[in-house]
Amino acid sequence: MDESNTLIHFVGIGGVGMSGIAHLLLQEGIKVSGSDVKESSYTRALREAGAVVFIGHRAENVHGASEVVVSTAIKPTNPEIIEARRLGIPIRHRSEKLAELLDARRGITVAGTHGKTTTSSMAATMLTHVGFAPSFAVGGTINTEASNARGGKSEWFVAEADESDGSLVNFHPEFAIVTNIELDHTDFYEKIEQVYDVFRAHIQNIKRGGTLLACCDDEGVRKVLGSFGTTVGKSSRIRNNEIKLACYGLSPDATYQAKVSQIEAGYCQFQVFKCGLLQGEIRLSVPGLHNVLNALAVFALGCEIGIATDKIIEALHSFRGVRRRFQIVGKNEHFLVIDDYAHHPTEIRATLAAARATHSGRIIALFQPHRYSRTKSLADEFGAAFADADVVVLADIYPASEDPIANVSSELILESLKKHGHPRAFYVGALDSAEEFVVAHAQPGDLILTLGAGDVTKCAPALAKKLGCAL
Repeated sequence: MDESNTLIHFVGIGGVGMSGIAHLLLQEGIKVSGSDVKESSYTRALREAGAVVFIGHRAENVHGASEVVVSTAIKPTNPEIIEARRLGIPIRHRSEKLAELLDARRGITVAGTHGKTTTSSMAATMLTHVGFAPSFAVGGTINTEASNARGGKSEWFVAEADESDGSLVNFHPEFAIVTNIELDHTDFYEKIEQVYDVFRAHIQNIKRGGTLLACCDDEGVRKVLGSFGTTVGKSSRIRNNEIKLACYGLSPDATYQAKVSQIEAGYCQFQVFKCGLLQGEIRLSVPGLHNVLNALAVFALGCEIGIATDKIIEALHSFRGVRRRFQIVGKNEHFLVIDDYAHHPTEIRATLAAARATHSGRIIALFQPHRYSRTKSLADEFGAAFADADVVVLADIYPASEDPIANVSSELILESLKKHGHPRAFYVGALDSAEEFVVAHAQPGDLILTLGAGDVTKCAPALAKKLGCAL
């Protein structure tokens, strides 16, 4: 195919994953068009980079396209999909397009139920810091890059690999990080065994001679590794000795082990060991034990690639986080407002633990549940996840691409919070009402934390403004 005449069209181009791939193609000189239901910072950035972006889905938007790229969120009834089929234009899932870019290079994937975006962003930061000039596509905007994707000049490529719709099996990396494995996307998976199967297939797809870096602290990871007959926690080889396995974690059995010395406001510090030998001490500018494990995975990656340990430590120290991952939005002498993407009980628990470690006053958590299916399946786990919040304010469910489910609302989580004995939990409905409730109940010394994967993020700057915080 003559690339000068190639036009790749993205249906839903404003999504973080889709926009990242579109940026990479633009940087390779390929023409890109796309559509989305509304304008966003991602669509504006793509226009500035040279893409043709339509607001609204219409059949004529795909005319002239050589290929149409979609995500799982795009339904078969979308007029652009119908038109592409009528015209015989090939339709590909976004993971296939991303895998095509990654598989042609020395690919590094980061997979797992939680921590993918931060860990892949740390990996991209490390490779950039040491001069490797990688390409990367991650699920959030890296603060020091002001972007979620970039085309690099080297053979290295870092990608966040998503398990939510089973498309994880499309990747064939040289290096694969697996952070943890839990049941999350209950709109796609009925039981955890199906999730395990997808991760097993992902591991099987690692290129011959490649390396798997797996967190042996995680129960789901241990179960998947156990199915390969390996001794969990020890370095070994799997898949007929074709793949090297190096485990990381807090466990003394891990090849790469972290020993935490401090978790304070805005940072954490830990020593890192390889095969029991001290390699150095890392100070991160992002808080939380979960980020210690994310950084440890990247330290292990750097060592396996062959990067000097002092350079890895320098790179991790330079990491300044990802937008919507414990992002300080505003503060003054009375209030601190933080926004976070956490939308699964495990993520909420970890984020609140980080907040509790960094703040001695009250924590008010404003949570917008994400998807009806997740709320229905994990309501009880949500009720147990907010123990570190002094006040929990629940907004209506953000549906994403789902239709409502009968008798499923945020009240399920409220009931669970009460069952688990939370003393101050409230369901207030719309986000506007939630903002008013938080402002009315906030007291000097409070940390306000907005949580969720939907549009609750817009509440953080609004609350900061109403509480007189500097933005």
